[in-house]
Amino acid sequence: MQVLVTGATGFIGGYVSAALIDAGHEVTALVRASSSRDALAARGVRFAVGDVLDAATLRAPVAEVHAVIHLASLLKMPWSPDFRAVNVGGTASVVAAAKACKTPPIVVVVSSLAAAGPSKGTPRREDEVPAPVSRYGDVKLAAEHAAVAAGIPLSIVRPPMVFGEGDRTVLSLFRTVERGFHVVPTLESNAVSLVHARDLAKALVRVLEAGERVGEKGTAQGTGVYHVAGDERPAYADLGALIAQALGKPAPRVLRVPSALTFGAAAIGEAVARLRDRPAFLNLDKYREVTGGSWTCANDKARALGWSAAPLADRLAETAKWYRAKGWL
Repeated sequence: MQVLVTGATGFIGGYVSAALIDAGHEVTALVRASSSRDALAARGVRFAVGDVLDAATLRAPVAEVHAVIHLASLLKMPWSPDFRAVNVGGTASVVAAAKACKTPPIVVVVSSLAAAGPSKGTPRREDEVPAPVSRYGDVKLAAEHAAVAAGIPLSIVRPPMVFGEGDRTVLSLFRTVERGFHVVPTLESNAVSLVHARDLAKALVRVLEAGERVGEKGTAQGTGVYHVAGDERPAYADLGALIAQALGKPAPRVLRVPSALTFGAAAIGEAVARLRDRPAFLNLDKYREVTGGSWTCANDKARALGWSAAPLADRLAETAKWYRAKGWL
């Protein structure tokens, strides 16, 4: 199968391209003219120059493939005008290009568990009505709606926290744990689901090859939607000990911060980031998520496709080893 990948030069995109090639598919990456291509080229990836915000550049690449995995998104700076434009407008452009084809390709949109919202008591399932608590969640859900409105063969994948070799976001957790402490931004005992980027990539391939499509079984909530996460759902407070084990360090001191203090830090972080026009690790949008409850999801539907994730401890150890080898720790 010929597959176009948007966002292929990003952290997750490299894993997805590799997983597709390993599964026997041909991969074309949608890239900007200035994008670095060496790592993908070494794997045999082909390239099409374009931009999800420029619909005209999408028509030819989309028309030449059997499927599209849409990863391109903007994760940070939710106050930026580009935030909605890239996440919603970019998705709308991709599905519009697919709809314009004589035979529309399958499109797999990579969304986020933030679009579904936090779990209340039990892990979130795909058939629950979404209830996002952040701007990011709202925008990702709007992007899903834009994709569904196109009426093309479509699947939606909502991963939770993604980590792995090459990731700089979760790197901050590894660094604080290595220093001997783990900050929990609330006094509540909230749990989290996680998925390693390699396992997420394998799931995306399975959804592409054998997943159900939105509308395939009528209008039932969650049809064509997949939550992709590992089996473990540790309390966030316990995640620090798991990372410490991966690093070969003693369990860190857990520092629980009242939500009011987290709010203050988030407000300051966002104010500074707005002034500097740069992302902030902690901002008000992230505050809404970290204080919104547990972020866990069931993975039964993904497992029904023959997919499974490696044990969390093994994936954390692989990530820690890579960070050390690259001098990131």
